[in-house]
Amino acid sequence: METVRDMSNCIGSFVDTGTATATATATVIAGLQAAGLGSGRRVVSTLPVLMLALLPAFVPVAQGQSLIQDEQGWVYVNEKGAAVLRPFIYDNGPDYFEEGLARFVAKGKMGFHDQSLQIWIPARYDFASPFVDGKAKVGMDCKLIPHGEHRSVHCQHWENISHPLTAPKDQSEN
Repeated sequence: METVRDMSNCIGSFVDTGTATATATATVIAGLQAAGLGSGRRVVSTLPVLMLALLPAFVPVAQGQSLIQDEQGWVYVNEKGAAVLRPFIYDNGPDYFEEGLARFVAKGKMGFHDQSLQIWIPARYDFASPFVDGKAKVGMDCKLIPHGEHRSVHCQHWENISHPLTAPKDQSEN
């Protein structure tokens, strides 16, 4: 993987290359095995090697945590390979962080977490939009309406929630 560093100096400084990548991959495989997720090799080998190398550059996660794909999709795992949370998938990858938070999915509901994977708003909404100017639109009793290869969300009940890190304590709607 040393060629990744040669392709771009700005990417190279963020990419684990050579032995470090092999060690990280072996650590993830061992963690998956310890967590009872099978051999782990099939999970990791489904991602192209280059993507594994570039994930740290594009998906900010806390020290000791990784983003991998398993049979159910994307999942953040800790250093032991235990699943921490599953990101909401947007544009074929994990949700973007907006105002320091990203969406995640648990038991069919959506919530928000930060880059250290700390959950700030538990998964209790059928749908949630990203935060914009300290507010996020969340919905309950939602249906997905197909439009060709895309889908839209229609909810019976919508409300705006305040950002848990920036809202004044006495005005928080959460």
